[in-house]
Amino acid sequence: MDREMNGQRRLTPEERAIRVKQLKRKRMFRLAIVIAAFALVISIIISPIIIFAVLRVKNFTVEGAAKYQNEEIIAASGIAYGKSLVFADLDEAAAAIEKTLPYTNNVKLTKKLPNGIVIRLEETSVLFAVEIGNGMYALTNGDMKVLELSGDLPDGTTLITGAIPLEAEPGSELEFAVKDDEQGDRTLELLKTISKAMASVEVKDIDLINISSRASIYMIHQERIVIRLGDSSEIERRLSLALRVIKEEKNINPIDSGIVTSTILGQASFNPSDEEDIAELVEYKEKYASEKAEPEAETEENGGENAENSDNTGENED
Repeated sequence: MDREMNGQRRLTPEERAIRVKQLKRKRMFRLAIVIAAFALVISIIISPIIIFAVLRVKNFTVEGAAKYQNEEIIAASGIAYGKSLVFADLDEAAAAIEKTLPYTNNVKLTKKLPNGIVIRLEETSVLFAVEIGNGMYALTNGDMKVLELSGDLPDGTTLITGAIPLEAEPGSELEFAVKDDEQGDRTLELLKTISKAMASVEVKDIDLINISSRASIYMIHQERIVIRLGDSSEIERRLSLALRVIKEEKNINPIDSGIVTSTILGQASFNPSDEEDIAELVEYKEKYASEKAEPEAETEENGGENAENSDNTGENED
């Protein structure tokens, strides 16, 4: 009676059974949460240990190499065998390869689970020789990346004169001092612009590019024709028009010397002249032409011996 007055009543056996089941379910649910949380903590602690122990570099695959041995490329990457694949910095490794082995280009590394790294690369070649003083040249590719330093002027390369680099370190771009004027010295950008223009018009047989005067850039073609381009604005159009004049002008024989003037946009003309009357040609032949001739003479003198050595070197590199 008292329980009924207090708003309580005795539970029937069926109600008590239902209440017990509900309490058991709550206990089981709480237990499941505790177990899941414990398992999660354990997995967070153990999983990295397992991953780091299993995902370690055991093999490398190198694609695109010809000049360098695979072992050289792997060593230059800075990634050692046994290093955790998780912590391997692939971008840093690619930059290290291009720096240490200058003739490599567009290096890309990818991870190949569970234990491998694939190194894909291209190889670049010498296009330009830039004077750096003391009779030395920085041999560069089209992006002005220094590939090596040399005391010889390789035959078939384009000599760049008129600007001495401040730094010429193999594996890095040329660096030029900045002049203290309003616009500053954009020599590197200028050389890249000229290089791209030459690649675009597919020009060949350019012996020299002189940029000593930014307003009077000129080139020497086939050691007999001076191409005067003026400044660097629209240099691709100027160069393309100048080459068209050389190819299409009927009165230019393969042995003629002279000057192609392409300093005004949309206009180019050829003026024949004797070599000794063209100051740019005279200076070039006095200073540089003989330097290119020396390696050629040596090659002819050694003849087949050099060719044989070259073949053997290629076999060893492969």
